Amino acid sequence: MNIATTYSGDKGTELLRKQDYDEAMIEAMKGAGTQVLKLRGGMPLLGATRIFGLYRFANSLALLDAKMRQVDQEAALGARAWDNYSGHTDLPPGHTMTCGQQTIGFDLATAENAAMVVGWGMNWIVTKMPDGHWLTEARLKGTRVVTVACEYQATSNKADEVILLRPGSDPAFALGLAQVIIQEKLYDAEFVKGHTDLPLLVRMDTLKLLKPQDLIQDYKPKGLKDTQILKAEERAPLATKQDRQIITESLRNEWSDFVAWNLDTNQPEVITRDEAGLAKNLALEGEFTVDTLDGKKVKVRPVFDLLREHASYFTPEVVSNICHVNQEAVLWLAREIAKNKAKTLVPVGMGPNHFFNNDLKDRAIFLVCALTRNIGFHSGNIGSYAGNYRGAYFNGEPTYIGEDPFDIELDPSKASRVKFYYKMESAHYYNYGDRPLRLGNKLFTGKSHVPTPTKFVWFSNSNSILGNTKWHHDFVVNTLPKTECVVVSEWWWTASCEYADVVFAVDSWAELKYPDMTTSPTNPFCQVFPRTPLKRVHDTQGDIEVLAGVGKALSRLTGDKRFEDYWKFVYDSKVEVYLQRIIDNSTTLKGYKSPVHRGAPRRMKIGLFSREIEELEENAKGGVPALLMTRTYPKIMGWEQSNENKPHYTKSGRMEFYRDEDEFIEHGENIPVHREPVDGTFYEPNTIVCGATALIRPKGPEDYELSRDDLSMEVRQVRNVVIAPAEVTKTVHPRRKDGFTLIYITPKYRHGAHTTPVDLDLMALWFGPFGDIYRRDKRMPWVGEGYVDVNPEDARELGINDGDYVWVDADPEDRPFRGWQGKPEDYKVHRALMRARYYLGLPRGVARSWFNMFVATYGSVEGQEKNPDQLARNPRTGYQAMFRAGSHQSAVRAWLRPTLMTDSLARKGLFGQVIGKGFAPDIHCTVGAPKESLVKLTKAEDGGIEGARLWRPASLGLRPTYESETMKKFMKGGFVTGT
Repeated sequence: MNIATTYSGDKGTELLRKQDYDEAMIEAMKGAGTQVLKLRGGMPLLGATRIFGLYRFANSLALLDAKMRQVDQEAALGARAWDNYSGHTDLPPGHTMTCGQQTIGFDLATAENAAMVVGWGMNWIVTKMPDGHWLTEARLKGTRVVTVACEYQATSNKADEVILLRPGSDPAFALGLAQVIIQEKLYDAEFVKGHTDLPLLVRMDTLKLLKPQDLIQDYKPKGLKDTQILKAEERAPLATKQDRQIITESLRNEWSDFVAWNLDTNQPEVITRDEAGLAKNLALEGEFTVDTLDGKKVKVRPVFDLLREHASYFTPEVVSNICHVNQEAVLWLAREIAKNKAKTLVPVGMGPNHFFNNDLKDRAIFLVCALTRNIGFHSGNIGSYAGNYRGAYFNGEPTYIGEDPFDIELDPSKASRVKFYYKMESAHYYNYGDRPLRLGNKLFTGKSHVPTPTKFVWFSNSNSILGNTKWHHDFVVNTLPKTECVVVSEWWWTASCEYADVVFAVDSWAELKYPDMTTSPTNPFCQVFPRTPLKRVHDTQGDIEVLAGVGKALSRLTGDKRFEDYWKFVYDSKVEVYLQRIIDNSTTLKGYKSPVHRGAPRRMKIGLFSREIEELEENAKGGVPALLMTRTYPKIMGWEQSNENKPHYTKSGRMEFYRDEDEFIEHGENIPVHREPVDGTFYEPNTIVCGATALIRPKGPEDYELSRDDLSMEVRQVRNVVIAPAEVTKTVHPRRKDGFTLIYITPKYRHGAHTTPVDLDLMALWFGPFGDIYRRDKRMPWVGEGYVDVNPEDARELGINDGDYVWVDADPEDRPFRGWQGKPEDYKVHRALMRARYYLGLPRGVARSWFNMFVATYGSVEGQEKNPDQLARNPRTGYQAMFRAGSHQSAVRAWLRPTLMTDSLARKGLFGQVIGKGFAPDIHCTVGAPKESLVKLTKAEDGGIEGARLWRPASLGLRPTYESETMKKFMKGGFVTGT
């Protein structure tokens, strides 16, 4: 209340201006102090009520705003809330750009239906352990498995073929595949003509798509049968009542229809969304002339023709050079995918998604799959795999998180009324320094994306907003001090708790006293968390109890009983009322209810799906899940579009590979170009790699009043400089001359995640080769510790032995934090110090640390200096770090990508079938780039102890390149005898 009051109205506005917040951020508040309050439930699909509950709480704060500003409910605003899927850099942003929805994907069980599985940057065996058997069993049944990655990963030893790429070069590799497929005419022309925008015509004078109104006087968009058009004051029906896609009349008029060239009539022809999936005899190649209404003769070309020209510069030879890959691998994979039309699954992982060019990677891989008819089939599809997401499976969730706090439904048998008062924003602006992207003369963050200043933060179930956020060490020094209160709900003491003002100790999964439910994008089940009879280990409460308790406290402080009533069914121990409302209004769950009114006996069964939440909970106690009611099993995104010719969630209803919105043309990304990584590259960073320069018209640095020679970190994000594909490897990263030689990647590992502790002794022991339960080397921060993997040849050139301690330094301009030069005591805490591990699975020039290990904090560094046992453990809180100093995050910074912050992109919303444009959380927003680092490794200390130079396992001949004769014999199986 204090913070919200302080920053309300004109007085609050002036305070924020004095604190140098961006004017656009202050304006976005609309005078409401509640807008500086930020809430986030971590990976909320893991708890439909307890974790999603923080969003419900954010909505309730509209009551506080109404009281403070004395406004009615129409003007009241709730808090701000943060994203997750995009916040974790798990969203593949090019999926939205291509198909309009969050992500195309499939249940992993469908692997056995495919003739070939191409795991692209997805370490399936490591990151999808419960689903690993689907891949290995599919291979046993004859499915060919290929891994495409920047390392020899655990999944590679389950593969038939292994292709290694330079990290971050994935868009170029995909364009190389497309070049082969197009040049050798291996594409499926019928699928391309019906399901993609590749036949649509582009004006070569403006680079805009040709529109019917360019040619036809007084043209009005045609009527649509497959799309519902909402009038200005009309509201969309509930999700369970939506039987088709929904667009407002204003957007329908704005987007209008499209034009292709009909080869039968040799004339331009109007194409509507209803014609998605229909393969007419439309031109894919050629240049045509049309007479526009303004009297011009305009050259037009099909999108396919533009992409053919663009891809022609990415020959196998050029791609081999850019991607550090064998030419034969490009040719072989392109031909194999084309040979297996509708039979190739391409699950893409977070490896390539964590680079700044992630959307371009998606658009290019989508192109390969669309050309070969590998979209939307059980045996052929694209997918993207990260953590748990897709709250859309519970599209009745708004009845809970969006219940109108001014009109609360207290009757358990009635439905709630929904009205959203809180607003979403991306969390990436917060760890970017709580600021938007403003450089030169321009604000690059679109109006619909602009965040508000952050003064209060409350998050749960995740360490990734603070304790393991991108650019964590800069965040702690430069951003966190401006935040006036941080509240964390946790069941494990993480680095987030170290820096919090208030920590609510909440129940672990084994201690839940209220039912909840979750689901998954990789299997077909709705899983209920049953109430447990187990006693709580500590004095904890459930997440939802904490929310209800704070609501009750607000009720006392404000005198407004609605804060308390908003959580009535928590106090009554009837949380299942909220769950049943979600179920009743979710397309995938409706049917899980009593066949008669709520007064019917519980667990009454009529048919397979006549169950209430109480019965689902009872079944869950016995380990029985419930099926999601999706169109197919296994779940296949894109199935309706490819098999029933329903439109995609785009302007044209087709998969779109051409983006004619102003922002994309401005940045030279109207076609899926390759961009070099923004930092994690040996070459000039973030250059636009395109040989067909007439097809793009990016604004140069000078247009933003920036210097073309300015390669500073901030400016790189918006620097549009074009080079030809064949010229990429002739350029040099500006830090190469200073000894920065290794691309540093930070993937996730099998033994830890956002929500799983990794500092348990046994977990730490198994996290790598440096585990020692006795800690014979007292320099060790814990019984296991963080490390960097490095190719032995690279290490030896740098004078580093296996097991040595090394400094890992990224660009000193802003890492480990901005201003480190003047803060030596802070620098001691935040500069990364870790072991080096010789690892032959990495190509030369690449280094790797696992993302999951707990970072060093001020308390852990103090503990290592003062604790009698020298553990890197905070003597006051018990927080246990796995680094002596710094962490993997010392080399990582926050990035904001302009084309992910546009106001014009068409996209489906999170829940239901409504298509809008601009910002949408976890769908179209900035995602960061946590693998973007070029680093320098410097030896800090010998790995051995008691005067020994070498780490003992290396000296014993047990490590790579140190192998003794005995070890070599062991590796060859020389100790096995017999027949």
